[in-house]
Amino acid sequence: MGNFFLNLIDLTMVKLTNPLYTEWILEAIQKIKRQKQRPSEERICHAVATSHRLGKRTVLEQLDLSVNDGSILKVTNKGNVSYKDPEHPGRGLLSSSSSSSSSLKPVSANLSIPSSKGSIWKPSDLRHVDWNKVLRRAIEGLDDSRGSSLKNIQRYLRNQDDPSHVQDNPGFQQRLRLAAKWAVKNGRLAKDGPRYRLNQGVNGAEGRSQSCPGASPLALLCVTLLPHERDQLRADPIPICSFCLGTKESNRDKRSEELLSCADCGSSGHPSCLKFSPELTTNVKRLRWQCIECKTCSSCQIQGRNAGSHHTAPHMPPVSLQDEMLFCDSCDRGFHMECCDPPLLRMPTGN
Repeated sequence: MGNFFLNLIDLTMVKLTNPLYTEWILEAIQKIKRQKQRPSEERICHAVATSHRLGKRTVLEQLDLSVNDGSILKVTNKGNVSYKDPEHPGRGLLSSSSSSSSSLKPVSANLSIPSSKGSIWKPSDLRHVDWNKVLRRAIEGLDDSRGSSLKNIQRYLRNQDDPSHVQDNPGFQQRLRLAAKWAVKNGRLAKDGPRYRLNQGVNGAEGRSQSCPGASPLALLCVTLLPHERDQLRADPIPICSFCLGTKESNRDKRSEELLSCADCGSSGHPSCLKFSPELTTNVKRLRWQCIECKTCSSCQIQGRNAGSHHTAPHMPPVSLQDEMLFCDSCDRGFHMECCDPPLLRMPTGN
């Protein structure tokens, strides 16, 4: 009996990978690679802390656990340790098995690239799920005029054919709940208590006019998500304006005003503090908006600073041409000057 309790205690002390944290780390790795940098421990910790406010100690612990269970690859190249997504290992790792002279080697022997066969899905696979389609299919299938609860939606999905066994992923339930939350915020779903139902006309012009009452049709024409913006996680919004330190109940003029929040780091600001026009505010609410600190070029998806816009702080040092970024007055997306077609040689004036 004594040995039984000792074994039970040992089991409870075993730490398991948190699928959500693993997904955040994988996103950080991809973001760092888009910036043409090496995904080191320090950069990964900084990226996850910036986007999700997760402490360095927790990130390092989850990174080790993810390496141990094969969710993340740990590789060494000329003495430098880097981390990779097993689904996107890069040319170096794929060629290392066929070339004995390659200096890029997996640190852990059991970290083979996962096979597409079988029922085991890694946490990163959830990024490829079309959550809007999943929710829509379930709600339409349940066909309840009062709406459907998340519990009923999950029960319905469990009874559907799932050849890829997506629902076996331990992070599925959490991601489904998060997807429902953002579908409500984006106007795709309506929520009444615990029940969700489809908003009528969300795919057509009627849905756009319902989501953005009072907005001009011209302002709505350009508001569409780009392919790389779809189905990405969003950071939890910080409920305080970074400029006036007010809340949505009270801006700097002591009036109620909804906050806009950065999708990457959660930092928030009142549209009036950001100097956003009503049209720009309407558009930004429907997009995956990034603050100035997290802004990436919508063309090349690489971060860069802007040298000529009114968004830039006066004390910032001058930057090179490739770091200069333009901001769209209609959606606040950023674009490097050299990513424009044709490329721009100098910062334009006007709108």
